[in-house]
Amino acid sequence: ERTTAVAAARAPSSRTPVIDAIRIENDSKVEDEVIRHYIRQRLGEPLNVERLQDDMSTLYGLDYFDQVEYRIRRDGPGDNVLVIYARGKRSGTDFLRLGLNLSDDLRGDSAFNFGASYRINGLNRLGGEWLTRVQIGDHQELYSEFYQPLDVGSRYFIAPYIGGEARNIEQLERNDPIAEYRRERYGFGLNVGRQIGNKAEIRLGIGHDWGSTKVHVGPRETPEESFTEGFYVLRYSLDDLDDVNFPREGQDLALTLKQFDPSLGSDSRYRQLDLHLNKALSYGYNTFVLGGGLGRTLSTDSDTNVVTSSFLLGGAWQLSGYRQDALSGQNYGLARLIYYHQLTQRSLFPLDTPVYLGGSLEQGRIWNRDDDYDSGNISAASLFLGLDTPLGPLKFTYGLSDQGEHAFYINLGNSF
Repeated sequence: ERTTAVAAARAPSSRTPVIDAIRIENDSKVEDEVIRHYIRQRLGEPLNVERLQDDMSTLYGLDYFDQVEYRIRRDGPGDNVLVIYARGKRSGTDFLRLGLNLSDDLRGDSAFNFGASYRINGLNRLGGEWLTRVQIGDHQELYSEFYQPLDVGSRYFIAPYIGGEARNIEQLERNDPIAEYRRERYGFGLNVGRQIGNKAEIRLGIGHDWGSTKVHVGPRETPEESFTEGFYVLRYSLDDLDDVNFPREGQDLALTLKQFDPSLGSDSRYRQLDLHLNKALSYGYNTFVLGGGLGRTLSTDSDTNVVTSSFLLGGAWQLSGYRQDALSGQNYGLARLIYYHQLTQRSLFPLDTPVYLGGSLEQGRIWNRDDDYDSGNISAASLFLGLDTPLGPLKFTYGLSDQGEHAFYINLGNSF
């Protein structure tokens, strides 16, 4: 629970004071100039209390401070000084997050993943961050990124990264599974970007991946194949959801464009678009989340590798009823409506653990560029019980589809 309170301005009279100077008193990891950047109060103008309170909330949201507040001081006859107090976090600014998910199609096939991410904030006076993420299970992953702001307002940044993953890709032909591949991919890259306000950013980057695909289940005479990918990437993201686990309002948008180019070492030339969108709307204790995704692979090369260029669907709210990542294809479309109701105004448990009951309706399709696989339109639905625990969201979900697929899912914490 937040321990800070945004203090009210103390004026010597009922008249709104005119601010003649701004002073920062700060013992946190970041520079005074970083804090000053977020204070929009102009000198020589009356104190704008509403705007300053918004600035205090933004500063606190940076997660560097235990307490952020302000006062008005008299500094000589007629001079009003706005003093910003910023007390750095005594418990540290690093964050560890855990995630666990299990899906079972109730016919003997299951998928299990356990992940953790660790973010170190405030590595330098401009607010550098280092994020490392690891996951084991059906989808194994190791990823590390260093995020370095280039100015005191964190408007511009660079973000080099390295990573690797291994996961199963099921290849389908005329809706029948013919093989399951194990795809290993390793890579590195560099992104440069700009923050847009406090909720959005745009990134432009370049990357290089390499790896291999080999048969995991299926005809063993199929040889192991290696691949190389070089690409440019443009990504825009906006996230102003009021809660990452069970949002009540706001939206989450991510658009990624990739151009794979032989001039960067790529085996083939093709483009990919990937769009995700969620919009939360609430009425009392009832919340609706409209959203979905769209993925396209555009290529003039007939030999573009299907296994390396495939998107994945399957899992809770990703065509519920299918186990996690059970469907793969070079193109997909997904639309869904999620509904949940907060069962109790107050938690039933000693800790603050709200309980939610809800469900989803979903429609989707996944297919390849040629005619060897097209799932057709798939309708799916789910019912779930969710708890917003101190360890993260805990969800129990049962899903089914009009294709006769059924699955049960357990998700704890964050998904990676």
